[in-house]
Amino acid sequence: DPQEGPLTDNELTAFNEGAVRAYEKSLITIAELAIALGTSHTGRRPIQISLLRVVDVLCGKNGKGEPFYVLNVPRAKQRSSSFRINFKPFAISLELWAILSAQARNAIAQVENRLGFELQEDDRQQIPLFPDLDVLDAVQSPYEFRQLHATDKLHIPAAEITDTLQYIVEKSDIRSERTGELLHINARRFRYTTGTRAAREGFGELVIAELLDHADTQNAGVYIKNIPEHVKKLDEAVGFQLAPYAQAFVGALVDSERDAHRGNDPTSRIRTEMGQGVGTCGEHGFCGANVPIPCYTCMHFQPWLDGPHEDVYQGLLNERERVKEITGDIQIAAVLDRSIIALADVIMRCAKRREELS
Repeated sequence: DPQEGPLTDNELTAFNEGAVRAYEKSLITIAELAIALGTSHTGRRPIQISLLRVVDVLCGKNGKGEPFYVLNVPRAKQRSSSFRINFKPFAISLELWAILSAQARNAIAQVENRLGFELQEDDRQQIPLFPDLDVLDAVQSPYEFRQLHATDKLHIPAAEITDTLQYIVEKSDIRSERTGELLHINARRFRYTTGTRAAREGFGELVIAELLDHADTQNAGVYIKNIPEHVKKLDEAVGFQLAPYAQAFVGALVDSERDAHRGNDPTSRIRTEMGQGVGTCGEHGFCGANVPIPCYTCMHFQPWLDGPHEDVYQGLLNERERVKEITGDIQIAAVLDRSIIALADVIMRCAKRREELS
């Protein structure tokens, strides 16, 4: 179901990239970005996201001295569970931890600014990760603030999580490649997606129940029985059919290198492995991407009208097929799909632009 069911891999990537893009354009706040990626990456319920606190964003080192990052999520819908009594650690990436940590610092600054006084470190740790600033305006003292620690009154309502997800879809114009319309989103769809992706990878009911923090396995079986086959053969024609809807290309086509932002800077030139120029990067600073493939889904990329995009496109299709043959796993090969669709979009835009110039 493209409206209520699990998201396709392309839809999930489109949402995550769209949220980051909206933040880079200052269309959303760091709090809204943290809500979006925290929900999409963990599959947790809105109430669980809304009840997070600064103290729940953790990092540490394992026995080998390697860093690990954890979000200590309050459990929800468990029998006899009270407010923030039971927790379930959820391993997160360094990137998500960095975003949540930035929001933790932001929340502390916002709360202390609203209160008009600095809090002790213990009190800072109990600040909601997503505080309700309107409620804070009525707090007059540290004592009153501590009294509210035992309640959920300082936390944003759970409904605001879903509102934020939908707001980001509108702000970043995130669309489904299945419908061509704005992505119909809520936290439940991310939860379905998390369970379905685990089932698709062959995990059983026990693992899925643990992943989704179910009290037992009675509901986990639904993910195994209803695995959608979203990832099929992506050939040359399909890539072009999906391109107008998926909106994987978010950069700006330019007629030539000299028309690009930073076009006079040789270090901004993006080349293929064969040394052919395909476009210009409009962003200053270091980028660790393995150019040029990731560039086609980046908002800073400016492909040239005369760039060898067809060659890159065909090479990527061949690479997808090669990976599938070597691994026997279409899921691994499908990692390239969004770049393939973005390339198809660029090729079609080039054809249209050439018609306009002729």
